Amino acid sequence: MLLLQLVLLSSLLLAAATSALTDQLNICQDEFSTKGGFIVHHTNCRDYEDDAALTGAHFDEDHDLWIRNGTIEDIDQLLNGSLYNISKLRISDMAEPGNSPIEVFPIDSGRFSTLELTNDGIAELRIPEADYRLTHLNVARNKLKVLGNVKELKVLKSLTFDGNELEHVSMDDFMEMPELFSISLAGNRIRTISAEQQIMIVKLRALDISDNQLSQLDVTQWKFPQLVSFYMHDNQLNRIVGLRGKFKNVWDISMGGTNRWDCAWFDKVLEYLKQDRKFAMKMFGDPLNCAEESRMEGFICCTNPVDDGENTV
Repeated sequence: MLLLQLVLLSSLLLAAATSALTDQLNICQDEFSTKGGFIVHHTNCRDYEDDAALTGAHFDEDHDLWIRNGTIEDIDQLLNGSLYNISKLRISDMAEPGNSPIEVFPIDSGRFSTLELTNDGIAELRIPEADYRLTHLNVARNKLKVLGNVKELKVLKSLTFDGNELEHVSMDDFMEMPELFSISLAGNRIRTISAEQQIMIVKLRALDISDNQLSQLDVTQWKFPQLVSFYMHDNQLNRIVGLRGKFKNVWDISMGGTNRWDCAWFDKVLEYLKQDRKFAMKMFGDPLNCAEESRMEGFICCTNPVDDGENTV
């Protein structure tokens, strides 16, 4: 099995002794083989000194490529030429100083099954209609303000949108993505999550909406029968509407951090969560300094507001 690792060197590399500049491109191929029952790894590297050499570069089908520290011109040339046989592509850290951020990234329908585009400065994803190949998309740590046209990724299995600039998410966008098993929206600026109709995602097993700015959450319309992991820590939540009867398979849950739950409501939630299931509550960070009461050894804070008759789970 071969794992190709493509390393694009920036045109502003500093030579160790001479401080000379170079735009030379270095591409490495990691090879794995089995010898005497052990996996043997060695790396073969080649320097590509000009556009002609890059144009003639060939990479084996179904192998992973990793592009980093390159230029937009290099990446464009590869995307339009040598990468047509590649199904798994990773481009990272183009937003780092000395590199050229990718402001708009077009997802070419039918080419890749896995795309990892992290810390690249991407502000817009251009997704064609009805992409039936892409199964895994990771666009963490970019500048995306909207989910965009992700609903066209009909066979997507995992979506990672962590560390962007989302403020609103509509669960309706996932309604026609029946293969989804993981959605991660952590570390954005999400204030609202809406659902205009009942949303059934049969295979969804992991949902992470932690580290956002949610003060209210209504899950009445959510129908995720296989959900196992549900992270919502570090928001501004005090209760969740419509939780009772939902997510009967959830056992891995995180609710702490900056949330300030209604104590009476939270006690009912704990009672509900512990019924007929294995139960594990994840804790992140240091114990909190709770102003009033606390639960779970200080990792979760709650308050006692005036009873408004809505302390139902």
